[in-house]
This record gives sequence, C-alpha cells and structure tokens, in this order.
Amino acid sequence: MPSATMNAQVRAVWTSEEGSMAKQTAETRWAKIIQGTIDDIGETAAADDVDGQKRAESIAIQIALKAIKKRIEQNKPLTPLPDDGKLDIQDWNKQLAAIGECSWINCPWLFGECYMYRSIQRILNSSKHWQNYDVFKRQKDSTFVKSRAAVEELASRYMQIVADTRLAQNESKEDAKKLLFIEMTEIALWGNATDLSLLANLTLEDLQKLQGREAIKKSQRNIVDNDIDDVWAYLQRTAGQASRQIDIVLDNAGFEFFTDVLYAAYLLEAGISTSVRLHTKEFPWFVSDVIPSDVESLFEHLDSSECFPGREYLDQVIPRLRKFFQSGAITTTSDPFWTTPFSFHEMPSEAPALFKELQHSYLVIFKGDLNYRKLTRDGMWPHITTYEKALGPLGKESDVKILALRTNKSDVCVGVPTQSKVDALNEEAPGGAWIRNGKYAVVSFNEGR
Repeated sequence: MPSATMNAQVRAVWTSEEGSMAKQTAETRWAKIIQGTIDDIGETAAADDVDGQKRAESIAIQIALKAIKKRIEQNKPLTPLPDDGKLDIQDWNKQLAAIGECSWINCPWLFGECYMYRSIQRILNSSKHWQNYDVFKRQKDSTFVKSRAAVEELASRYMQIVADTRLAQNESKEDAKKLLFIEMTEIALWGNATDLSLLANLTLEDLQKLQGREAIKKSQRNIVDNDIDDVWAYLQRTAGQASRQIDIVLDNAGFEFFTDVLYAAYLLEAGISTSVRLHTKEFPWFVSDVIPSDVESLFEHLDSSECFPGREYLDQVIPRLRKFFQSGAITTTSDPFWTTPFSFHEMPSEAPALFKELQHSYLVIFKGDLNYRKLTRDGMWPHITTYEKALGPLGKESDVKILALRTNKSDVCVGVPTQSKVDALNEEAPGGAWIRNGKYAVVSFNEGR
C-alpha cells in the first residue's frame, strides 16, 4: 500500500483491511448514504412549491449521485475531483495523487470517506439552485425528534445541576464541584451515543455521600481511557486566568448538539470558562455533523411543543441558552480545515492560523469519533500507545490543551493504560467490539507541554 499520507510511526487503516470497520463501512454503508441523498433530493424536488428550474436541475444532480453510488458498488478507482469553483479542490487532488492508485474498497478509510462527502458537495456546488441545500437535514431533524424523552429528561437534569452548581459554589464544596463537572462532561460524552442510561443522575446530597462516588465510578466503567482527573486538575490550577475561552469542535447535530450546548452553558455557569466558541462544519459532512444552519434549527425544534410537548423544564432552559448566544458568551465559527481530507497532524502546516488560535485557547474539546480519528491520524496504533504520542504534532510541546470526548465507533483507540486491560476488554467484547460498538468511550486529555 502507498504510504505517502501516513505517519512513519503508524499505518492508517484501509478499506481493504479484512475484519476492519473500515472495510465493513465501505462495502455496506457508503452506497446506502449516497442512495439516501438521491432519495432526499427527489423528495424535496417533488414538493408542490418547488420552482420548475430547481426541479429540472434535481434530475441532473440525482444522475450524478447515482454515478457515484455505482462507482462505489463496482469498486472503481478514486479519480481527481472536477473543479467546482472552490479553492480546496486542488488540495484534494494533490492528496489523492500522493496516495497513488486506489479504489473505493482499497483506500485509506479517512481519506475515502471525506472524499465521498466532498464529492456530494461538489455536485451541489456546481448547481444553481441547490448550492446551500443540506441533503441530510431531513434525517437530522427526524432523529432529533425521536430523542424526545432524552431531551426532556436532560432539560430537567440540567436545571438541577445548575442549582447544585450554585449551591456547591456558595458553600465552597470542592468535591461536589468536581463531581458535577464529571457528570456534565459525561453527559457531553455519552450524548455521542444518545445513551443516558450510562449516566449516574445524582443529587448534590448524593454526590457528597459514598454511594454518589460509587455511582460515578460505575458510570465510568466503560471509559477505557479516562483522564477526567487530569482535566479537573488543569482547570483548578489555571482558574485564575483572566481569559478562559473554551473551544468545542462539534460532532453531530440534534441530540448530541443539544448536550454540547448544555455543556457550554454549564462551563459558563460554573465559572470554568469565560466564553465558549463552537466550531461547525462549512457544509453537510458525515451525514449528521453540525453546520451553521443547525444552530437556529436546534432552537426551532426546542421551541416547538409539537416536537417536545414536555415544556416544564425546556421553557426554563431555552431562555438561558439563548441569552448566552445573544450576549456573545457562546459564539459559533466555521473553518474550512474541518472539511478537508487532512488529519489534524497536518494542521500546523495546512491551517497555521487555526493552529495558532487553538494554541491560545484555554481548552479545546473535540467531540465524537471522526474528530478522534483525525486527532490520531486514523492510525492502527497499539491500544496502549499514549494519547500524547498518537496526537503527533498536536501532542508534546504543541501548547494546545486537547480534551477528546468520544464514544468508540471505529478502528482506532489509544490510551488504554495496560495490555492486561486491553486483554480484558477483548474478552469482554470480542472481535474488537469495544472499539466499534459505541458502548465504550474515551475521555482523553493532553496539556501540550
């Protein structure tokens, strides 16, 4: 296999690798994703209020998407992307040339998957009426509404945590402050799996008792690399800094984004952060990643009693969240680097301005599996490899304080403390299930010193 885009210390997982999630995804999921976009375009174009020119253009878009699907199903070579007027096309084609000859079922997984989403967007960019269309919005909205019970439960829990946080601050209960931080961090973590059953859900009174700590410990059992104590120690040691901007590089829209916004609000309410900046993707990416339009869409859904009829706590939470956005305490930004094929190891050279911004950040939180894959170069590292080493240029002496909150849904996982722990996990969840099924997770922190 060509290695031009790989770190000399680690090989990237390829879609041809037997037994890998990469191979399974390329063979079974990619064509279905493309078919979903075809169906979505067709459904939108069929609406009565759609302009005739837009409807006619949808036919050409569907034909182009069907061609991609066919190439995937027939394992055709990856070919240079035609120009769509965007500056990044040249970078994509340079990287493809560096990889060398490859096909859909025989390419670096990370590049191939990114290439697929950029191919979809290239077709939309080349149109007149569909350039700003989100082919995944219908799916994102449907999934979010299905999370009704979790959203309403979490709104209730958040208001309790706000009250507990204030009480803990007023009474200087340091242990309680830490345990509340752990719980809110775990909410943001498991929001990636939409599985609130993995949370402890404790009252402040519980948190001060032994059983509270035991419940927290139980909820952390499936976190295979857990640096939460190190994160808290860093935050406590640096709490006197005047500017404490936290950056959150987002993952999925809908329920997970709701948990991320709650987490941002908590960090402000607790005085941990002075401002929070949320990083979205510039265009529809990996089906459900947050794009700028998903921010207002979140509030539109939360405001809807049809989507979320349990209003008692939502009507308390929503104004608090809106106030943070309106005041500028929470802001959003998009950088084109997030939708490139590059791993984050290339950030210092490919996006030096972004890298410098993150160096000045108080803490950079990367959410979800794709961000974790890019942080670790999607490499087949031994699982006991340190997180710092796997971060490469973003690790030791990078001056970027990085926290990854990720439920395990791919082939890469580092930071497991010992080989005996790896062996135990392999016995508990055979066939690599613990790095793929979303029921295990990492809370990985590196201070970049």
